[in-house]
Amino acid sequence: MSSLAEVVAALAPEGESFVIDAPEAWAQGRTLYGGMTAALAYEALKRTHGELPPLRSSQFTFVGPASGRLRFTSPLLRRGRSSAIFASECVNDDGAVARAVFVFGGARESKVAHDYLTAPDVARPETLKSFRKEGEGARPGFWNNFETRLASGGRLLEIDAPRPEFAVWTRFLNAGAADPNTALLALADCLPPAAMVHFPQPGPISTMTWTVDVMAPPERLDAWHLLWASSEQAGEGYSMQAMTLWDGAGKPLAVGRQAVAIFV
Repeated sequence: MSSLAEVVAALAPEGESFVIDAPEAWAQGRTLYGGMTAALAYEALKRTHGELPPLRSSQFTFVGPASGRLRFTSPLLRRGRSSAIFASECVNDDGAVARAVFVFGGARESKVAHDYLTAPDVARPETLKSFRKEGEGARPGFWNNFETRLASGGRLLEIDAPRPEFAVWTRFLNAGAADPNTALLALADCLPPAAMVHFPQPGPISTMTWTVDVMAPPERLDAWHLLWASSEQAGEGYSMQAMTLWDGAGKPLAVGRQAVAIFV
């Protein structure tokens, strides 16, 4: 299987945009996995605009299935002394696929510093069982680009679990020499919605929006990272969830929120 770096390298310039055929190995049903759509949007922006301050935040709205030939554009919205804000749009032959806003900001001196995003105290991944079926017999799709180990919380369809949440150790099988922020976006969305812990039977889902606030990019792309997700409220066919990503040493890398449509 191609590395993450090899997949995003297939983005090709075409006029003022970048194009790519949606990579089948990163599919989620009839669409591209949302984290890969986000990673490709970031890569297209970076290649269009060159050197940028650190990525601080990004917001994605997933409009339609990401399939076929994908085209990414990323116009500048505003550039200040230390920040830059860009729009991003992905389209295919059927119309809009995804829209996003990326916010970049340089570091500034500040008298305010705190960190309350303490990683949960869980066992190391080497001692834990897989979160999902891996290797031979696993269902095809984007999950086969990752290893996952359940650290705490419920498994999917475990309807008697106390809460619809879990913490899962996750790592790339082969990230290659990808950009760290590209890897962060491709990794941070790789788990199913936490609401699926309380699903009474398997059923389809669709992520509508995803916000990712970034504290730091990962330092090692081949290392284990701990990803936590919790469905805070679900009803009328929608789930609202919070997410956090830490590195193996407990350093927080990103926090996120998702609105997910559920069809169960």
